Amino acid sequence: SNDVGAPHQARPTEVVGPSGRVRTRFRNSDVFFRAATRVLAKGLEEGRTLTEADAEDVLPQDVPANARDKLRQAWDRRHLAGHPSLSMSIAEVWWPLMLGSALLHGVEVALNFGSPPLIRSLVVFVDSKDQPLHAGILYAAGYFLAPLFQSLFMCHFIVHCRRVGMRSWGATTCLVFEKTLRLSQPAEVSYGPGALANIMQVDTTRFDYSFFFLNFVWSMPLMLVLGVALLYRNLGVAAFTPLLVMGSLYPANQLLVKRFMDLNRVTSAARDVRIKVLTEVIHALRLVKMLGWEHHIVTLVQACRDHEMKNIARTKKWDIMNGFVWQGVPLLLPLVTFSVFLLMGGILDPGLVFSSLALLDMIRVPMNLFPQ
Repeated sequence: SNDVGAPHQARPTEVVGPSGRVRTRFRNSDVFFRAATRVLAKGLEEGRTLTEADAEDVLPQDVPANARDKLRQAWDRRHLAGHPSLSMSIAEVWWPLMLGSALLHGVEVALNFGSPPLIRSLVVFVDSKDQPLHAGILYAAGYFLAPLFQSLFMCHFIVHCRRVGMRSWGATTCLVFEKTLRLSQPAEVSYGPGALANIMQVDTTRFDYSFFFLNFVWSMPLMLVLGVALLYRNLGVAAFTPLLVMGSLYPANQLLVKRFMDLNRVTSAARDVRIKVLTEVIHALRLVKMLGWEHHIVTLVQACRDHEMKNIARTKKWDIMNGFVWQGVPLLLPLVTFSVFLLMGGILDPGLVFSSLALLDMIRVPMNLFPQ
């Protein structure tokens, strides 16, 4: 509006902050993340300390209350139709972001397989005197541009997954909290305050990273199959060595995962007990003070907390063992794979070694993520 004193009409790329100040908001079309660049540039100014006012405003659809309203509408439609489903409701509301993240991840995976052939071509070009100069320039340009565009697509894939995860997390937290306010007293007692707090504080946070693993369900097997297929062209039958290593570790992985899940359940139960006791103490705090039970109550709560911390420590120990097995063992893959190749009569050359190392590095990613 051009009228003096009239409120500013925000453009589609702008948002009016709480103070009435117009700020450019973060956009999906912002390919190079200029919104983050502006914040970083302010932080680099000498003597400048970043404040809350320097942060970019989130998009309206990223606000938990707005995300809750959209998810509730989709849930109500499915509930009235007789087939309620939280996962389908989330997909119905935010399918464009989910589809966009899948497409971005697909391009990222495709570009990931461009580097190994280019590495071998570059090594062959250096050793050969017959190839023209422009071929080497094209190989070098491709080797430089492939990781560059891969990083760009990967960053946007992360932003899309985190955005739909953040919306799902905020929306489900709001819906669970509103549901707890409507519970009858018998229903609330049957759950207990500890279980309700766990649902809102722990269970809903898993949406934050769940959409990464939703894409990994199809991309990791694809990366493993394509990686082994390309490695087979280089090393022959020795390319199946990573699969044999992963298969031999499967029983150990089953044991670790089963134990890890059991400890998680025990830790959640201990957390429920601790929160329930603490909530009851807070509600009866006046009675505790009048009767002089402070020391006994502190001892009781501390015992519950100690039991919970012991289970958390045991869970972390098993988590470290799981990480050691599935992140330490893949580091030995090149040694084992090349040893099998040499024992089978193969001959190594620089181009073969460097391209195979790049492929083994890509195979290591799905091997690390499969147990999760």
